[in-house]
Amino acid sequence: MKIIFLFLGEAHHVFHALPLAPEIARLSPDIDIELLFTDALQMEMAQRVFQAYPEFSSRNSRIIRFSLLDRLQRQGLVKKRPRLAMLLAMLPELRTADAIVVPERTTTAIRHFLSKKTKLIFTPHGAGDRAIMLDPRDRHFDFVLVAGPKSEKRLIEARTIRPGHYTVNGYIKADLMQKMGRSSEKVAPLFDNDRPVVLYNPHFRAELSSWPRFGRELIAAFAVQDRFNLVVAPHFRLFSDTDEHTKQEVESLAVPDKILIDLRSDRLFDMSYTLGADIYVGDVSSQVYEFLTVPRPCVFLDAHATAWRSNPDYRFWTLGDVATDVYGVMAAVQVARERHSLYLEPQVEALADSIGTPSGAVERGALGIINFLKGVQA
Repeated sequence: MKIIFLFLGEAHHVFHALPLAPEIARLSPDIDIELLFTDALQMEMAQRVFQAYPEFSSRNSRIIRFSLLDRLQRQGLVKKRPRLAMLLAMLPELRTADAIVVPERTTTAIRHFLSKKTKLIFTPHGAGDRAIMLDPRDRHFDFVLVAGPKSEKRLIEARTIRPGHYTVNGYIKADLMQKMGRSSEKVAPLFDNDRPVVLYNPHFRAELSSWPRFGRELIAAFAVQDRFNLVVAPHFRLFSDTDEHTKQEVESLAVPDKILIDLRSDRLFDMSYTLGADIYVGDVSSQVYEFLTVPRPCVFLDAHATAWRSNPDYRFWTLGDVATDVYGVMAAVQVARERHSLYLEPQVEALADSIGTPSGAVERGALGIINFLKGVQA
């Protein structure tokens, strides 16, 4: 039996899926595993995962080259390599697999071009509240890993998963971080002073994000105070397609030993900031649940006059104060620690509902995949 792990999207997907490969190899050595990456940054992230699993042989891993697409990109004829074109180029190899594990949904577009024996397996790269989890493309997967009871309930109701074709295993990335020895006590301090650290983590979609309306204003507000440090660490995709001049203009707003702005480093992926901060400020990013693996104060910024109360897509906004402007954010941050007791119990409950039990999540996910492929009833 052969399983291909395919990484078609952004590098942060690697932490959500790749740990399953060494765990499957440990639990079922008879399964051949092949790892296919599509860019160098993905491979860099993979090397970090391999360090956590030294017993795993990564010799069957490689970066797939797309000569024509790369040439078109260099010539400026395409901005990014189209994922569908990459999938079609890889189709002969993908058809040799008994199963393909992916952390994105574009691969479902080639569902009917694959061998009839090939099973598509999905491991999501987040465990947030928004309805993005209710994607109709999920019906094209043969098997799905589900982080927690919240997602299971909503996905079953939406009929995008079905009994016998999924497992509730926990949040893979959080389990990986534990195995890598990363925790709030062990990550390197983000600043060389004792001020509390506020993390601002805006989403990348303009229609949902607080960045376009409030981002620079929020940075300016922190620049003129001396009680808190600020880390600006948006979702990687917020600036991934932005020109270099704009990135440098935003990065120039950093203030030494007070405001750190990171738009591109791998620390955006490895929970350096969600583990290292004391207070979270965000809008709709699912990274809030990575922050809440150690419950701490949260403040949410509503930039779109959202009717969020009683909306399951905004459950995380019940876990801290919600502000509608920068003045409100600054006021809420000032009292966030004092008010945290109001939100501690809901945070603990929401975390368990969203990401289940992180410890052992990788093993449970791997076992679920093995049992499904071998026809073993869980």
